[in-house]
Amino acid sequence: MDKGRPRRFEFFCLLIVVAIGFGCRTSVQQREPPQPAWDVDRAEIVHWRASDPSFEQDFALEASGLAASGGRLYVSSEKYARILVIEQTADARARVIRLDVPRHSELEGVALIGKTLFLSDEAHAAVYEVDLGDETDGAEADTREPLAAKMLPFDDLDVRGGKIGFEGIEVGPDDDRMYVLLERSGSESTGCVSKIYRLRRAGDRLVADLDALEVALEDCAWRLTGLAWWKGRLIALRTQFPGERYEVVAVDLVNGEAEVVLELTEFLRSLAQQGWSNNVEGIAVAGDGSLWLVADNAVTGVIDAPLPPPSDDDTLLLRIPPTAHD
Repeated sequence: MDKGRPRRFEFFCLLIVVAIGFGCRTSVQQREPPQPAWDVDRAEIVHWRASDPSFEQDFALEASGLAASGGRLYVSSEKYARILVIEQTADARARVIRLDVPRHSELEGVALIGKTLFLSDEAHAAVYEVDLGDETDGAEADTREPLAAKMLPFDDLDVRGGKIGFEGIEVGPDDDRMYVLLERSGSESTGCVSKIYRLRRAGDRLVADLDALEVALEDCAWRLTGLAWWKGRLIALRTQFPGERYEVVAVDLVNGEAEVVLELTEFLRSLAQQGWSNNVEGIAVAGDGSLWLVADNAVTGVIDAPLPPPSDDDTLLLRIPPTAHD
């Protein structure tokens, strides 16, 4: 029997194991993280010219909701019963439209289907329907009557109005289901979640046809705000305060798990140093794939003033284009 043969065999096996191991390590080392869908390095701040000067960016608009459709943006001024319809052009013009909503409404979320606007009201835990008709064109601000907002009551949905409430609304692109976002519920002792209610319209009422999605939060300083559709996925802003952290997440519609698809913390912190509010609350994706964000630039309680006052921080309207491969 050749005593050297087993040793040669063992040596050959060792070479195979080493080669396989080296190859695995090499493949791991060469693997790169996926490229974000949007290019933050090419982000641009958009300045608009409003038909009503009281709704320029240096006023405390408390812009909270955002929707994009047909080359236009629809921005809700939270406590002043106004929608700004902004052209997605270099010379952005903002047509200011008045709304007839209940007193002390806080319009946090906006969705648009055709010429029908849906708004979520945090203060009253309500959803309103507004027929825009041709109101986005023509006459200057405040020359027409306010548009009527019809409340769509909930069936069997136990949610109360307040400061932590409905921060976002969207309508499914394929199934017409309405998604209404409760920014946070729970406590430090029990843990906090964001809830996304899934509703269908039954006449003039909204009925839950699926259980609410519960999106786990690391702690009760986090929340979800704003909703939008991106390539068939539901996305939201996930923000932390105190801590000042900002992320765009995609929410799994089966189990509520949230995946970070864009990290914005350092970028938005840098804009705050330039005098822009970075309290982003509204999110939308335009037809060209661009991501739009708008920030609430004031913190106020219940107000009765008809127009917003000047603000220390300007309203941030941000466009982030898709990456080259997207």
